[in-house]
Amino acid sequence: MYEQSGALGGKLRTGELVGGPVEFGAESFLMRDPTGGESAAVALIRRLGLAARIVHPTVGQAALAVDAGLRPIPGGTLVGVPGDLDKAAAVARPTPEADRDGGGPLLGADQDVAVGALVRARFGDEVVDRLVDPMLGRVYAGRADDLSLVTTMPALARAAGWNTRCSLRSARPRPPRRAPRRAGLRHPRRRAEHPGRRGGGGQRRDHPPQRGGTRTHPDRRRLAADRRPDP
Repeated sequence: MYEQSGALGGKLRTGELVGGPVEFGAESFLMRDPTGGESAAVALIRRLGLAARIVHPTVGQAALAVDAGLRPIPGGTLVGVPGDLDKAAAVARPTPEADRDGGGPLLGADQDVAVGALVRARFGDEVVDRLVDPMLGRVYAGRADDLSLVTTMPALARAAGWNTRCSLRSARPRPPRRAPRRAGLRHPRRRAEHPGRRGGGGQRRDHPPQRGGTRTHPDRRRLAADRRPDP
């Protein structure tokens, strides 16, 4: 087993805070990929035999810091893009008159736009600045005006390209409610160590400088590591 960092798990690291375990690295992952299938993270967890350790976030009321106070996130938003403008008005003042149905799709075939550009044109600046930016940015670490609609909201991009009712509200797909979108593992770094230990007979190398690699199977690769010690 090759581990680039000095601890098994890399960025996944379990520590302790106020007497209890807490994750210092990535604490959650998506359950589905953009096509709706099982995500690569879930597939890996199943292969490691850790599916029973999957946990989902508890239901709570998330809030946004707006005007020096906390305001509950309006219900029915899709990563900040509102479906009910009346609910969104509690956080931002939308401009519904701009979201008119012009009789054709919002986007052309294979067209992509920035999320911010589309939402600003349809719902106004406040919806982007107060709703979309905070919610989209926490996932993709970027600004809505710089993030691709196709990459970050593929379902909305597809609907905007073929939906003949060309208002953003009609094209916007409703977020799924039947299954959790995100999940995590109980103490992921610690749990991930156990399958390797059970295997027996293997060796683990930390900080291996890699010189290259070859594919030996569709889902396997052979890595070539430099034997010289790290400087």
